[in-house]
Amino acid sequence: MNDSLVISVSRKTRPSETLLRRLMAALGVLFLLAGIMFSTAFMLPCFLTVLCYYWYRHASKREYEYTLEDDTLKIDRVSDRGRDRQYEIPFDRIILLCEPDAPEAMPYKKGGTVQVVKEDYTSYREDIPYYTVIVRDEPKPLKLLLDLTPEAIRMIRRRNPSAVRLTGTGWEKFSPNVTNN
Repeated sequence: MNDSLVISVSRKTRPSETLLRRLMAALGVLFLLAGIMFSTAFMLPCFLTVLCYYWYRHASKREYEYTLEDDTLKIDRVSDRGRDRQYEIPFDRIILLCEPDAPEAMPYKKGGTVQVVKEDYTSYREDIPYYTVIVRDEPKPLKLLLDLTPEAIRMIRRRNPSAVRLTGTGWEKFSPNVTNN
């Protein structure tokens, strides 16, 4: 089967990031004006502030792309410089796919019985549901937070039905022929 699905996720900017960028821009302009009017010694802080602004603007931009192909989930970070592969996970290594507050996810939460490495690849938008994906990895399991569409959940369920445990989310309306475990 050559099924493939690509989901693009761009992270919502926080108000603190916007404030910090505006503050850096204002300081850059202030140092430039001070350098023109008073002393050229203010040009170095102006130059450094502008460099910090551009570095922070590119570093704070977060866009991700989930690719579900055949039996693999690939997670890439997309930036101006290209793609950076974060993870390539076979579907059979997925232990659990559920809502973040589901009882099955409780052992994997902070302070739970199982120590995990947590990675957040969500958009931080309130209107988009996100899911917890637990992956069997060495030496610790991997906990991924992902914005998955109903089509992506169906694709994972077809390949690894024992891992998907969704109840009462309403996603069943997109796939009436699929029953929960």
